[in-house]
Amino acid sequence: MSYDLAVWEGDRPADDAAARQEYLHLYDRYIDSRDLQPPTPRIAAYVRALLDRYPDITSEAGEEEPVGRRPAHS
Repeated sequence: MSYDLAVWEGDRPADDAAARQEYLHLYDRYIDSRDLQPPTPRIAAYVRALLDRYPDITSEAGEEEPVGRRPAHS
């Protein structure tokens, strides 16, 4: 199983409908356009931290990852 994550920097939406509207707006603006923008430094750091902990299975680092790996709880 795989999934995509969407991350944005800003205020929390008021509800699920507002979150969906913001997601679609940002997707159209940044992903589904030719005007690609680099991520903000905070988002880039967050993505690096996620990939350090959960390597992309299509990368060399992720080739050895067991299926269904669960993070350790502290």
